[in-house]
Amino acid sequence: MRGGRGPIAAHSMGPFFLDYAHQSYPLSHFQKHRYLSSGFLHGSFLHLFMNLRAMLSLPSWLEDGIGKGLYLTAYLTAIVTGNIAHTVSTIGDLSGRAAGSLCIGASGGICGLYGLMLASLMKMGNDSAVSVVLKQMLWLLAFGFLVPNVSNAGHVGGFLGGWLIGYLFGPGYERSYTLNRIGGGRDHADFEFRQMMGPGVYPSMDTAILPLKYLWYSIGLAICAKPQLRAIPVALIKGILEPGALSGVRAFLR
Repeated sequence: MRGGRGPIAAHSMGPFFLDYAHQSYPLSHFQKHRYLSSGFLHGSFLHLFMNLRAMLSLPSWLEDGIGKGLYLTAYLTAIVTGNIAHTVSTIGDLSGRAAGSLCIGASGGICGLYGLMLASLMKMGNDSAVSVVLKQMLWLLAFGFLVPNVSNAGHVGGFLGGWLIGYLFGPGYERSYTLNRIGGGRDHADFEFRQMMGPGVYPSMDTAILPLKYLWYSIGLAICAKPQLRAIPVALIKGILEPGALSGVRAFLR
């Protein structure tokens, strides 16, 4: 997740970016769609390449083994929680520079996928793989301290958001006597997932703490109940049809 100082970022970004980038205050305070839309913007081809490389390095079992619905939910949730964490980190900034910075990038969501992986590995009881994931996150945080305009708060917030989704809504893991026998029942898990789970273990959504649909029901009810959230779909469409209208720069383009 990258953040740029307000005037610099505004000068280098077009009206489309300014309509969707996250800014702790005042833009995202009044336009809630920015907490999500900023995760789909990137400041350069290098920024995009680095995030794509990080996403492609994730193991295939994470998406194929636990389900695309949970994978996508963790990713989207982590983008939002990453931006929330960045916003919280700017509280108390007397200069207002941190709160006024613009944040874009998918790294909060990608960190959320690492959090999802951590939750899955913890439920599997794979302690050695858990330590590997934690070390990778520590390296990422160290990188964030060395490189300017990187929001470590956004990375941590995204990671925790993804972990929470995996912990609450991810499958539990049970041992099957049939699968554990040589030549036993048919194993539908792919080779990589089987390596992570161990012999005879299989994922079961029936043992999840909460069904994933409960989360989406709650989100739907929240959107219906709050006018600011109901405005999100309209804002997302308006930014495409009228670039610059949401950020107020459209008037300067005429």
